[in-house]
Amino acid sequence: MKREPVRLTEAELDLMIAIWEAEPPVQRAYLDEKMKPLHGWADTTILTLLGKLTDKGYLRCEKEGNRNLYTPLVRADEYRSFMNRSFLGRFYGHSLKNMVAALYRADDLKQQDIDELEAFLAEAKRRNRRD
Repeated sequence: MKREPVRLTEAELDLMIAIWEAEPPVQRAYLDEKMKPLHGWADTTILTLLGKLTDKGYLRCEKEGNRNLYTPLVRADEYRSFMNRSFLGRFYGHSLKNMVAALYRADDLKQQDIDELEAFLAEAKRRNRRD
């Protein structure tokens, strides 16, 4: 059975997003280029984060000559699904209806959002009837 992902810190998630968007395996030099302008992180910060992500099972690190290559072991959609379930459970008792109702009550759900949800649900119903 596959192990459930663990929650990432904001910094770890930013680094993982850069890795998921890249063509693996990823060199640290690429991550330096990508992350330093955004965060101003030192080399040691990036190395520390890469080590933590490797320890948490998100990355595999392979040596190629004098450089390390990083390959994601958890896909972006797997992490997104994990975080969606966690968020929905913690804040809305695992109820999508409760989440949408809260968005509506807070006036955060606009007519365009409602129309998109209706179209999505209609398509989902059609697909479920075929299956």
